[in-house]
Amino acid sequence: MENAVQKIICMACGSPKTAFSFKKCGYDFWRCFECGFIFIFPLPESGNIYSKDYFSGALNGFGYVDYDSDKEPMENWFKKVLAIISKNAGGKGKLLDVGAATGYFVELAAKNGWRAEGLEISDYAASLGRKKGLDIKTGTLLDSNFAGGAFDVVTMFDVLEHFADPRKEIFKAAELLKKGGLLVINTPDAGSFYAKILGKRWHLFIPPEHICYFNQKNIGIFMQKAGLNAVYRSKIGKKFTLEYIFKTLHKWQKLGIWNLIGSILKTIGLNKLSILVNLRDNMLIIAVKGQTLKK
Repeated sequence: MENAVQKIICMACGSPKTAFSFKKCGYDFWRCFECGFIFIFPLPESGNIYSKDYFSGALNGFGYVDYDSDKEPMENWFKKVLAIISKNAGGKGKLLDVGAATGYFVELAAKNGWRAEGLEISDYAASLGRKKGLDIKTGTLLDSNFAGGAFDVVTMFDVLEHFADPRKEIFKAAELLKKGGLLVINTPDAGSFYAKILGKRWHLFIPPEHICYFNQKNIGIFMQKAGLNAVYRSKIGKKFTLEYIFKTLHKWQKLGIWNLIGSILKTIGLNKLSILVNLRDNMLIIAVKGQTLKK
């Protein structure tokens, strides 16, 4: 394979010891043998997969059945995270949610006393948030014009794995934080026991939606280089609707039975029931901005 002989420097640890690992859904997955960072190379064709369908329907195989409905079971999880953030931040200040979608978390944070705003790449989703009266801008973090040190907290929930260059995104987030501010990241843990057991069959290896995959070691390296020090690490379970779970199972295993079960549950009105899922393959990390950024 031509790609297998190429040498690509790991953007996490800088090691040249990277190599092709496996192929899935037509995409090549590469791995760093030093820190375990996994990434897709070459990058998927640039295209807007975050259309209306991504947030409402998921007929193209990506995204949510209904974003707001799918997020409602996670309200208690978000409240727990807000409590942890408030404790580590020493109070409630200005918060930026990156990848805010329709603003579910922005609205919840605002109701809990934060001066919250969001940033979302999809104008469709951002516009829905604005219709709720929320401050959600359309755009990307790298192209944003926020002032340096403008925020007490920057959150990135289930979004870092979507970025082509997570190093730049984390550096930019750090620049936007005040000294002592917090970066809060929730992302799949490719170093978890469950991910290692499943290998390439892990349900969170889903290109082109997810492009990069982290473990505890390499995400710590990313943060350290940006002048951030982890102060909290956890693997908190989340609640998902049965509709979302069976949609995910179908996307993962391509078995019609999961869609059939989902349809039956919808017919009898049980599709919106939610259950707690904690496979311990999703990590929550809170880091504080301290030292000067290392460019």
